[in-house]
Amino acid sequence: MDRITAGLATAKSEATALATGGAPRTAVSTITQTNSGNSPIPGTPFRSYAATRATALASNGQRVRAGVSAQISVDGANGGAWIDAAAVGAAAGNGTGPAQASTQAYGISTSRTDLAFGSVSASACCGSTATVQVKADSGAGGPYSQEIRSTATSDVQGQAQRRVDTAVVSSALPILDPAQLSVTGGPARISPKY
Repeated sequence: MDRITAGLATAKSEATALATGGAPRTAVSTITQTNSGNSPIPGTPFRSYAATRATALASNGQRVRAGVSAQISVDGANGGAWIDAAAVGAAAGNGTGPAQASTQAYGISTSRTDLAFGSVSASACCGSTATVQVKADSGAGGPYSQEIRSTATSDVQGQAQRRVDTAVVSSALPILDPAQLSVTGGPARISPKY
C-alpha cells in the first residue's frame, strides 16, 4: 500500500494478487505521487497535484484473484474533489485464465477549480466461475460542482469485465454545459426582419 499526503493533496493505492494450484503467477504494481505548492509541470498554475495507479494480475492457477483500490483527493479554495475506487476480479475451476484489476486517478487544484478524474476496471476469464466487482465513489464540495460518469460491462459465459470512468469538478465559478457554451460562444444571430 502506498499513501502520500502533500499539503491539501492525498493519494493512496493498494494492489493484491492471489493464485493457487497449477503453476500460479502473480504481479502487482502501485505508483503514487503528490505535490503541493509548486506545480510539477513548469508553467502551469497548479496549487496541488495528486496521481495514483495500481495494477494487479493473477494467472495460471485453479483459483485466481486480483484486487486494487485507490483514493485521491485535492482540496484547494474551491471545496475539494475526491474519488474512492476499488475493483476485484476472480475466477476458479479448470482452465482458469487471468484475473486482472487496475485503477488510475488524478487530482488537480488550481486557484479556481478542484478536479479529480480516473478509471477503475476488473476482468476475469476462463473459469467455471468468473466474477468481477467494481465501485467508484466520488464527490465535490464548493458552490459549483459537477460529476460525469461512464460505465462499461461485458459478461459472457466464463468471462466478465467491468469499467467505470468518472470525473468530478468543484469550481469557484459557475460551470457551463458544453451545449450552453456553444450557444453563448457564437456570434449573435438576429433576424433581418427586426
